[in-house]
Amino acid sequence: MRIKQWTKNLFVYAAVLFHGDLFNVAALSVTTLAFLSFSLTASGIYFLNDIIDIERDKLNPKKCTRPIAAGKISKPCGYLCAALLMIAGLTVAYGINLPGFAILLSYVVLNVLYSLRLKHVIIVDVLIISYGFVSRTVIGALVTQIHMTIWFVLCVMFLSLLLALGKRRYDASRSAAPQKKLYVEFIDQLITVVTAGVVMCYSLFTLETDTVEMIFTLPLVLYGTFYYLYIIRVKQNSGAPDEVLYKETPILVTVVLYVTCVIFIRNI
Repeated sequence: MRIKQWTKNLFVYAAVLFHGDLFNVAALSVTTLAFLSFSLTASGIYFLNDIIDIERDKLNPKKCTRPIAAGKISKPCGYLCAALLMIAGLTVAYGINLPGFAILLSYVVLNVLYSLRLKHVIIVDVLIISYGFVSRTVIGALVTQIHMTIWFVLCVMFLSLLLALGKRRYDASRSAAPQKKLYVEFIDQLITVVTAGVVMCYSLFTLETDTVEMIFTLPLVLYGTFYYLYIIRVKQNSGAPDEVLYKETPILVTVVLYVTCVIFIRNI
């Protein structure tokens, strides 16, 4: 189920956090249900992905320890768990409202296609990963009926692209393929583009909010973004972006400070 990766689903809370409804019990409750529905569904996708990649994972020194690749969970059991988790997650989302259910269903369809084929299609793979984060943000807004500015949604899109490209660069730099150097250079060019997108869209988002103090959070966003580039280019340790959050102290401190500032500026 990869429960450690449920940290990605915290993007669901973005709508209530930035709208100032973090301490609104009704909004927080329905958002938590959306978080649960996304988490269950994502875990179902992880089961399916591990079944499809079982032969490849067996040859990977790190992934070979995963329960399905290691033979601790059989394929039939894995398929059953995948189905039950996805049905449970979609059922919870359907019980909240139809727009939220539609977003989650689109996430399932795209990720099933991703697991079957699209993960091997260059550029399309990182775009689908990016949509996963955008859908988490959008579902949080839809279930609470909160209007979310397009600049923030675009910022999430560029940020998730940066994380996905960082992982792709890490994988490519360790590949033995002859075209490795050219591919890494290509990814570096894309990283430059999406980094500019993160900074530009977040800056416009802070200016569009009705709280002028949000502009003071920009230095934290700049530091976090630039430090992640340092991890990618210098430390070359971006293989698991979700682990960067709690393994890299500067990133963790920056995120905590940023969320604290937003809570005070938008919710108190």
